[in-house]
Amino acid sequence: MAEKLRSSDQIKVFILYLLDKIGYPLEYTDIATIIIRDGLVDYFDFVEHFHQLLMAGHIAKLPKNGSDAVAADAAEEDEGRIDWLFEVTDTGRTIAKGLADDLLMTAVREKSYISAMRHLSLERRKAVITQSSEQEGTGYIFHCSINDMDGLALNLSIRADSYNQLSRMKQNFEERPDVVYRGIIALVTGNVNYLFDT
Repeated sequence: MAEKLRSSDQIKVFILYLLDKIGYPLEYTDIATIIIRDGLVDYFDFVEHFHQLLMAGHIAKLPKNGSDAVAADAAEEDEGRIDWLFEVTDTGRTIAKGLADDLLMTAVREKSYISAMRHLSLERRKAVITQSSEQEGTGYIFHCSINDMDGLALNLSIRADSYNQLSRMKQNFEERPDVVYRGIIALVTGNVNYLFDT
């Protein structure tokens, strides 16, 4: 396990970096989960630094229902709880891009981003899944792709030696595209243990 992030700057940049990489607003509980899940930041440090980033304007608070933030604040005071989403601001994005390389090791950034994506399903990332196949010689070529909000996430063509093997590929990709995607990422990054993580 990687060493905990200790400095305030590291923790803040780590939070901003992951929010920027994910690229869309999240609920507070999702953010807390992805930040603390690998043990790099403890919960109390997360709460403290997240609040500081919010107050400094590096993270924006948006009402989940899409209404005006000022009206939602007033409604929260009058009626109780409002569900909020949070996203990195342009200033926070600039900080994350400028300081992530200096303050966070590459391995930490990559492992944490993969871990975050494990938590956030392809559906929540508005992914579009496509697949097709064609006969070639005595076998088949299976094509599959995943496009999410950031663009192309996966584009794969692979040979199936039989129709039965092709059918299994199609069914598995259709039923569990996120597992296929994570498996390929794990294999090409050499993080094979990731396949067996829960």
